[in-house]
Amino acid sequence: MADDVSADDRPAGDQPTANAERGEHELTLAGTLYRLRPSHSALKAIEKKTERATLSLVRLGNTGDLTLGQMGIIAAELIRAGADRDDRFTRNISAERIEELIFEEGLPHATSRLTLCLLDAATGGRDASGDVKAAEAT
Repeated sequence: MADDVSADDRPAGDQPTANAERGEHELTLAGTLYRLRPSHSALKAIEKKTERATLSLVRLGNTGDLTLGQMGIIAAELIRAGADRDDRFTRNISAERIEELIFEEGLPHATSRLTLCLLDAATGGRDASGDVKAAEAT
């Protein structure tokens, strides 16, 4: 189960980095850079676990009203989706541990990063796997 990793477990090795020029997102927690991947399955899991629609979460993020629990769930799902296949620690990081790291890092930075990532996905800029869609030729 995804939430079985203890609070002392750390991701193995280097994390994949986000490419800002491609519209990829990242979040730094406790000195570790995590790539956020807003895939269809991650957004479905976020909606189910938070019991909120994606656009509702975007509105909450824009007004600073995301709870710490919601931020932990959102970040954990996006981080898991962005992890390399062989990085079992990151792929299994617990939402509770991510909440702790967000608390320690400070809420405003995480709120803005997570909200931007959700907004990006909600506005149609991603395919189902979470990859940035190619720009249409003009």
